[in-house]
Amino acid sequence: DYADSTINDLKYSENDVLDLAKKFSSMKSDYDTINIKTYTGEDVTAANIKAAKDLVKNATVDDTVILFISGHGIHDSDEFKTYYYLTQNTDMNNLKDTAADFDMIEDILAGINPRKKLLLMDTCDSGELDDFAGKKIVAYEDKTGNKGIPRTPKGIAVEYADKRGYFDRGRYIYNDLFRRTGAVVFSSSKGGEVSWEYDSLKNGAFTEAMLEGLSGKADTDNNGRVTVDELQDYVSKGVINYTDSKQHPVIDRDNIYVKIELPVR
Repeated sequence: DYADSTINDLKYSENDVLDLAKKFSSMKSDYDTINIKTYTGEDVTAANIKAAKDLVKNATVDDTVILFISGHGIHDSDEFKTYYYLTQNTDMNNLKDTAADFDMIEDILAGINPRKKLLLMDTCDSGELDDFAGKKIVAYEDKTGNKGIPRTPKGIAVEYADKRGYFDRGRYIYNDLFRRTGAVVFSSSKGGEVSWEYDSLKNGAFTEAMLEGLSGKADTDNNGRVTVDELQDYVSKGVINYTDSKQHPVIDRDNIYVKIELPVR
């Protein structure tokens, strides 16, 4: 529910948040304690994102922390093509002071004790960067007439034609390439690529596939647990199918040795 009417065209980001919260709540029998905090509507502000770090500051090394964002994502036209997650009160003419850049999001997971940290991002431009010449992207209908809505404001796309050799290609949204959190980052789309939501799903394609995977469809070995690798495989195929190959999730691991798995529920 964006305050700026020019970007208030999404329908299902709130559903994404509440549906995933419900899914994680259903796992209570598998953990000693589950603490869930959701932010929707006017609560989605940069101030609340910064303050959210207090929710996990006392987490222990054996705890699991999952951070999820859904909504509009965009790159600024600044020198670094800074990635911003658009908060409810974002001013499109002042992204730096009103939206949440990637460092602000990531900082929630930085410097806390848990080894198992998972960041899920259902926004446009949230993954690795391929060479991409910007173009305006609008809503489309697939061959079944299923209407898709892009999670980039009014089809805005930044021109990415420059090579920008000073970027680590797989970590392009990091302004500080030396600060790492140890988190697994699972992004709904490649850099320069749109993430889609659908009336038929009442969710983003990425979130819908994630919900399906956690319900058991990603459990390929039928052991009642879903690993990040199993989720990656299922979600990637599901999103490609839902979007007619217009969207491709990507995963980045700060710590290749950490093993995160979640119960099927």
